[in-house]
Amino acid sequence: MILNSAPQNEAIMSNVGQIGEFRIRNSAKAFSILSSGLYANKIKAIVRELSCNAVDSHTVAGNTNTFDVHIPTFLEPYFAIRDYGTGLNHDQVTSIYTTYFESTKTGSNDFIGALGLGSKSPFSYTDNFTVTAIKDGRKGIYTAFINDVGVPSIALMTEETSTDPAGVEVRFAVASNSDFRSEEHTSELQSQSTISYA
Repeated sequence: MILNSAPQNEAIMSNVGQIGEFRIRNSAKAFSILSSGLYANKIKAIVRELSCNAVDSHTVAGNTNTFDVHIPTFLEPYFAIRDYGTGLNHDQVTSIYTTYFESTKTGSNDFIGALGLGSKSPFSYTDNFTVTAIKDGRKGIYTAFINDVGVPSIALMTEETSTDPAGVEVRFAVASNSDFRSEEHTSELQSQSTISYA
């Protein structure tokens, strides 16, 4: 989505001294606000953000098929969304996926997202989640986690060649099977229209 970041009322500068810019400090507090503090309903936000990312990836890939959603069960107590879009290589995982406010979707209104925050939304619910990124015959499995000083981090766990279709899966354990099974969260997923329950 194209964002207009130009000021509504541009400041007129004259007879000023040195000008400095505001900055964002790389800190646990900043990451906590951006990962968790933005969302009033954290579970609904995760469902929305991850499913919108899946839709956007399918749009880029020209894929009109469904993406997969795993709703937690007693025997499989995890939530997951797996798209079949463009996938991510290692550099894209470590330079785009993990960077707050970095997005490849700011140049077109064909996409839902653009802020570079949605992929981090699972941190509003859990301290760790798994990202499986498949692209160009390579599958990388990563663990995203909050490190010992409170800063989100990512580690490559395994890497292998793969004939699986390109795409990304985000998966994490749930505290309660009912967390992602409510009518409210199911309707959020159904509103995306291109889903398949796995």
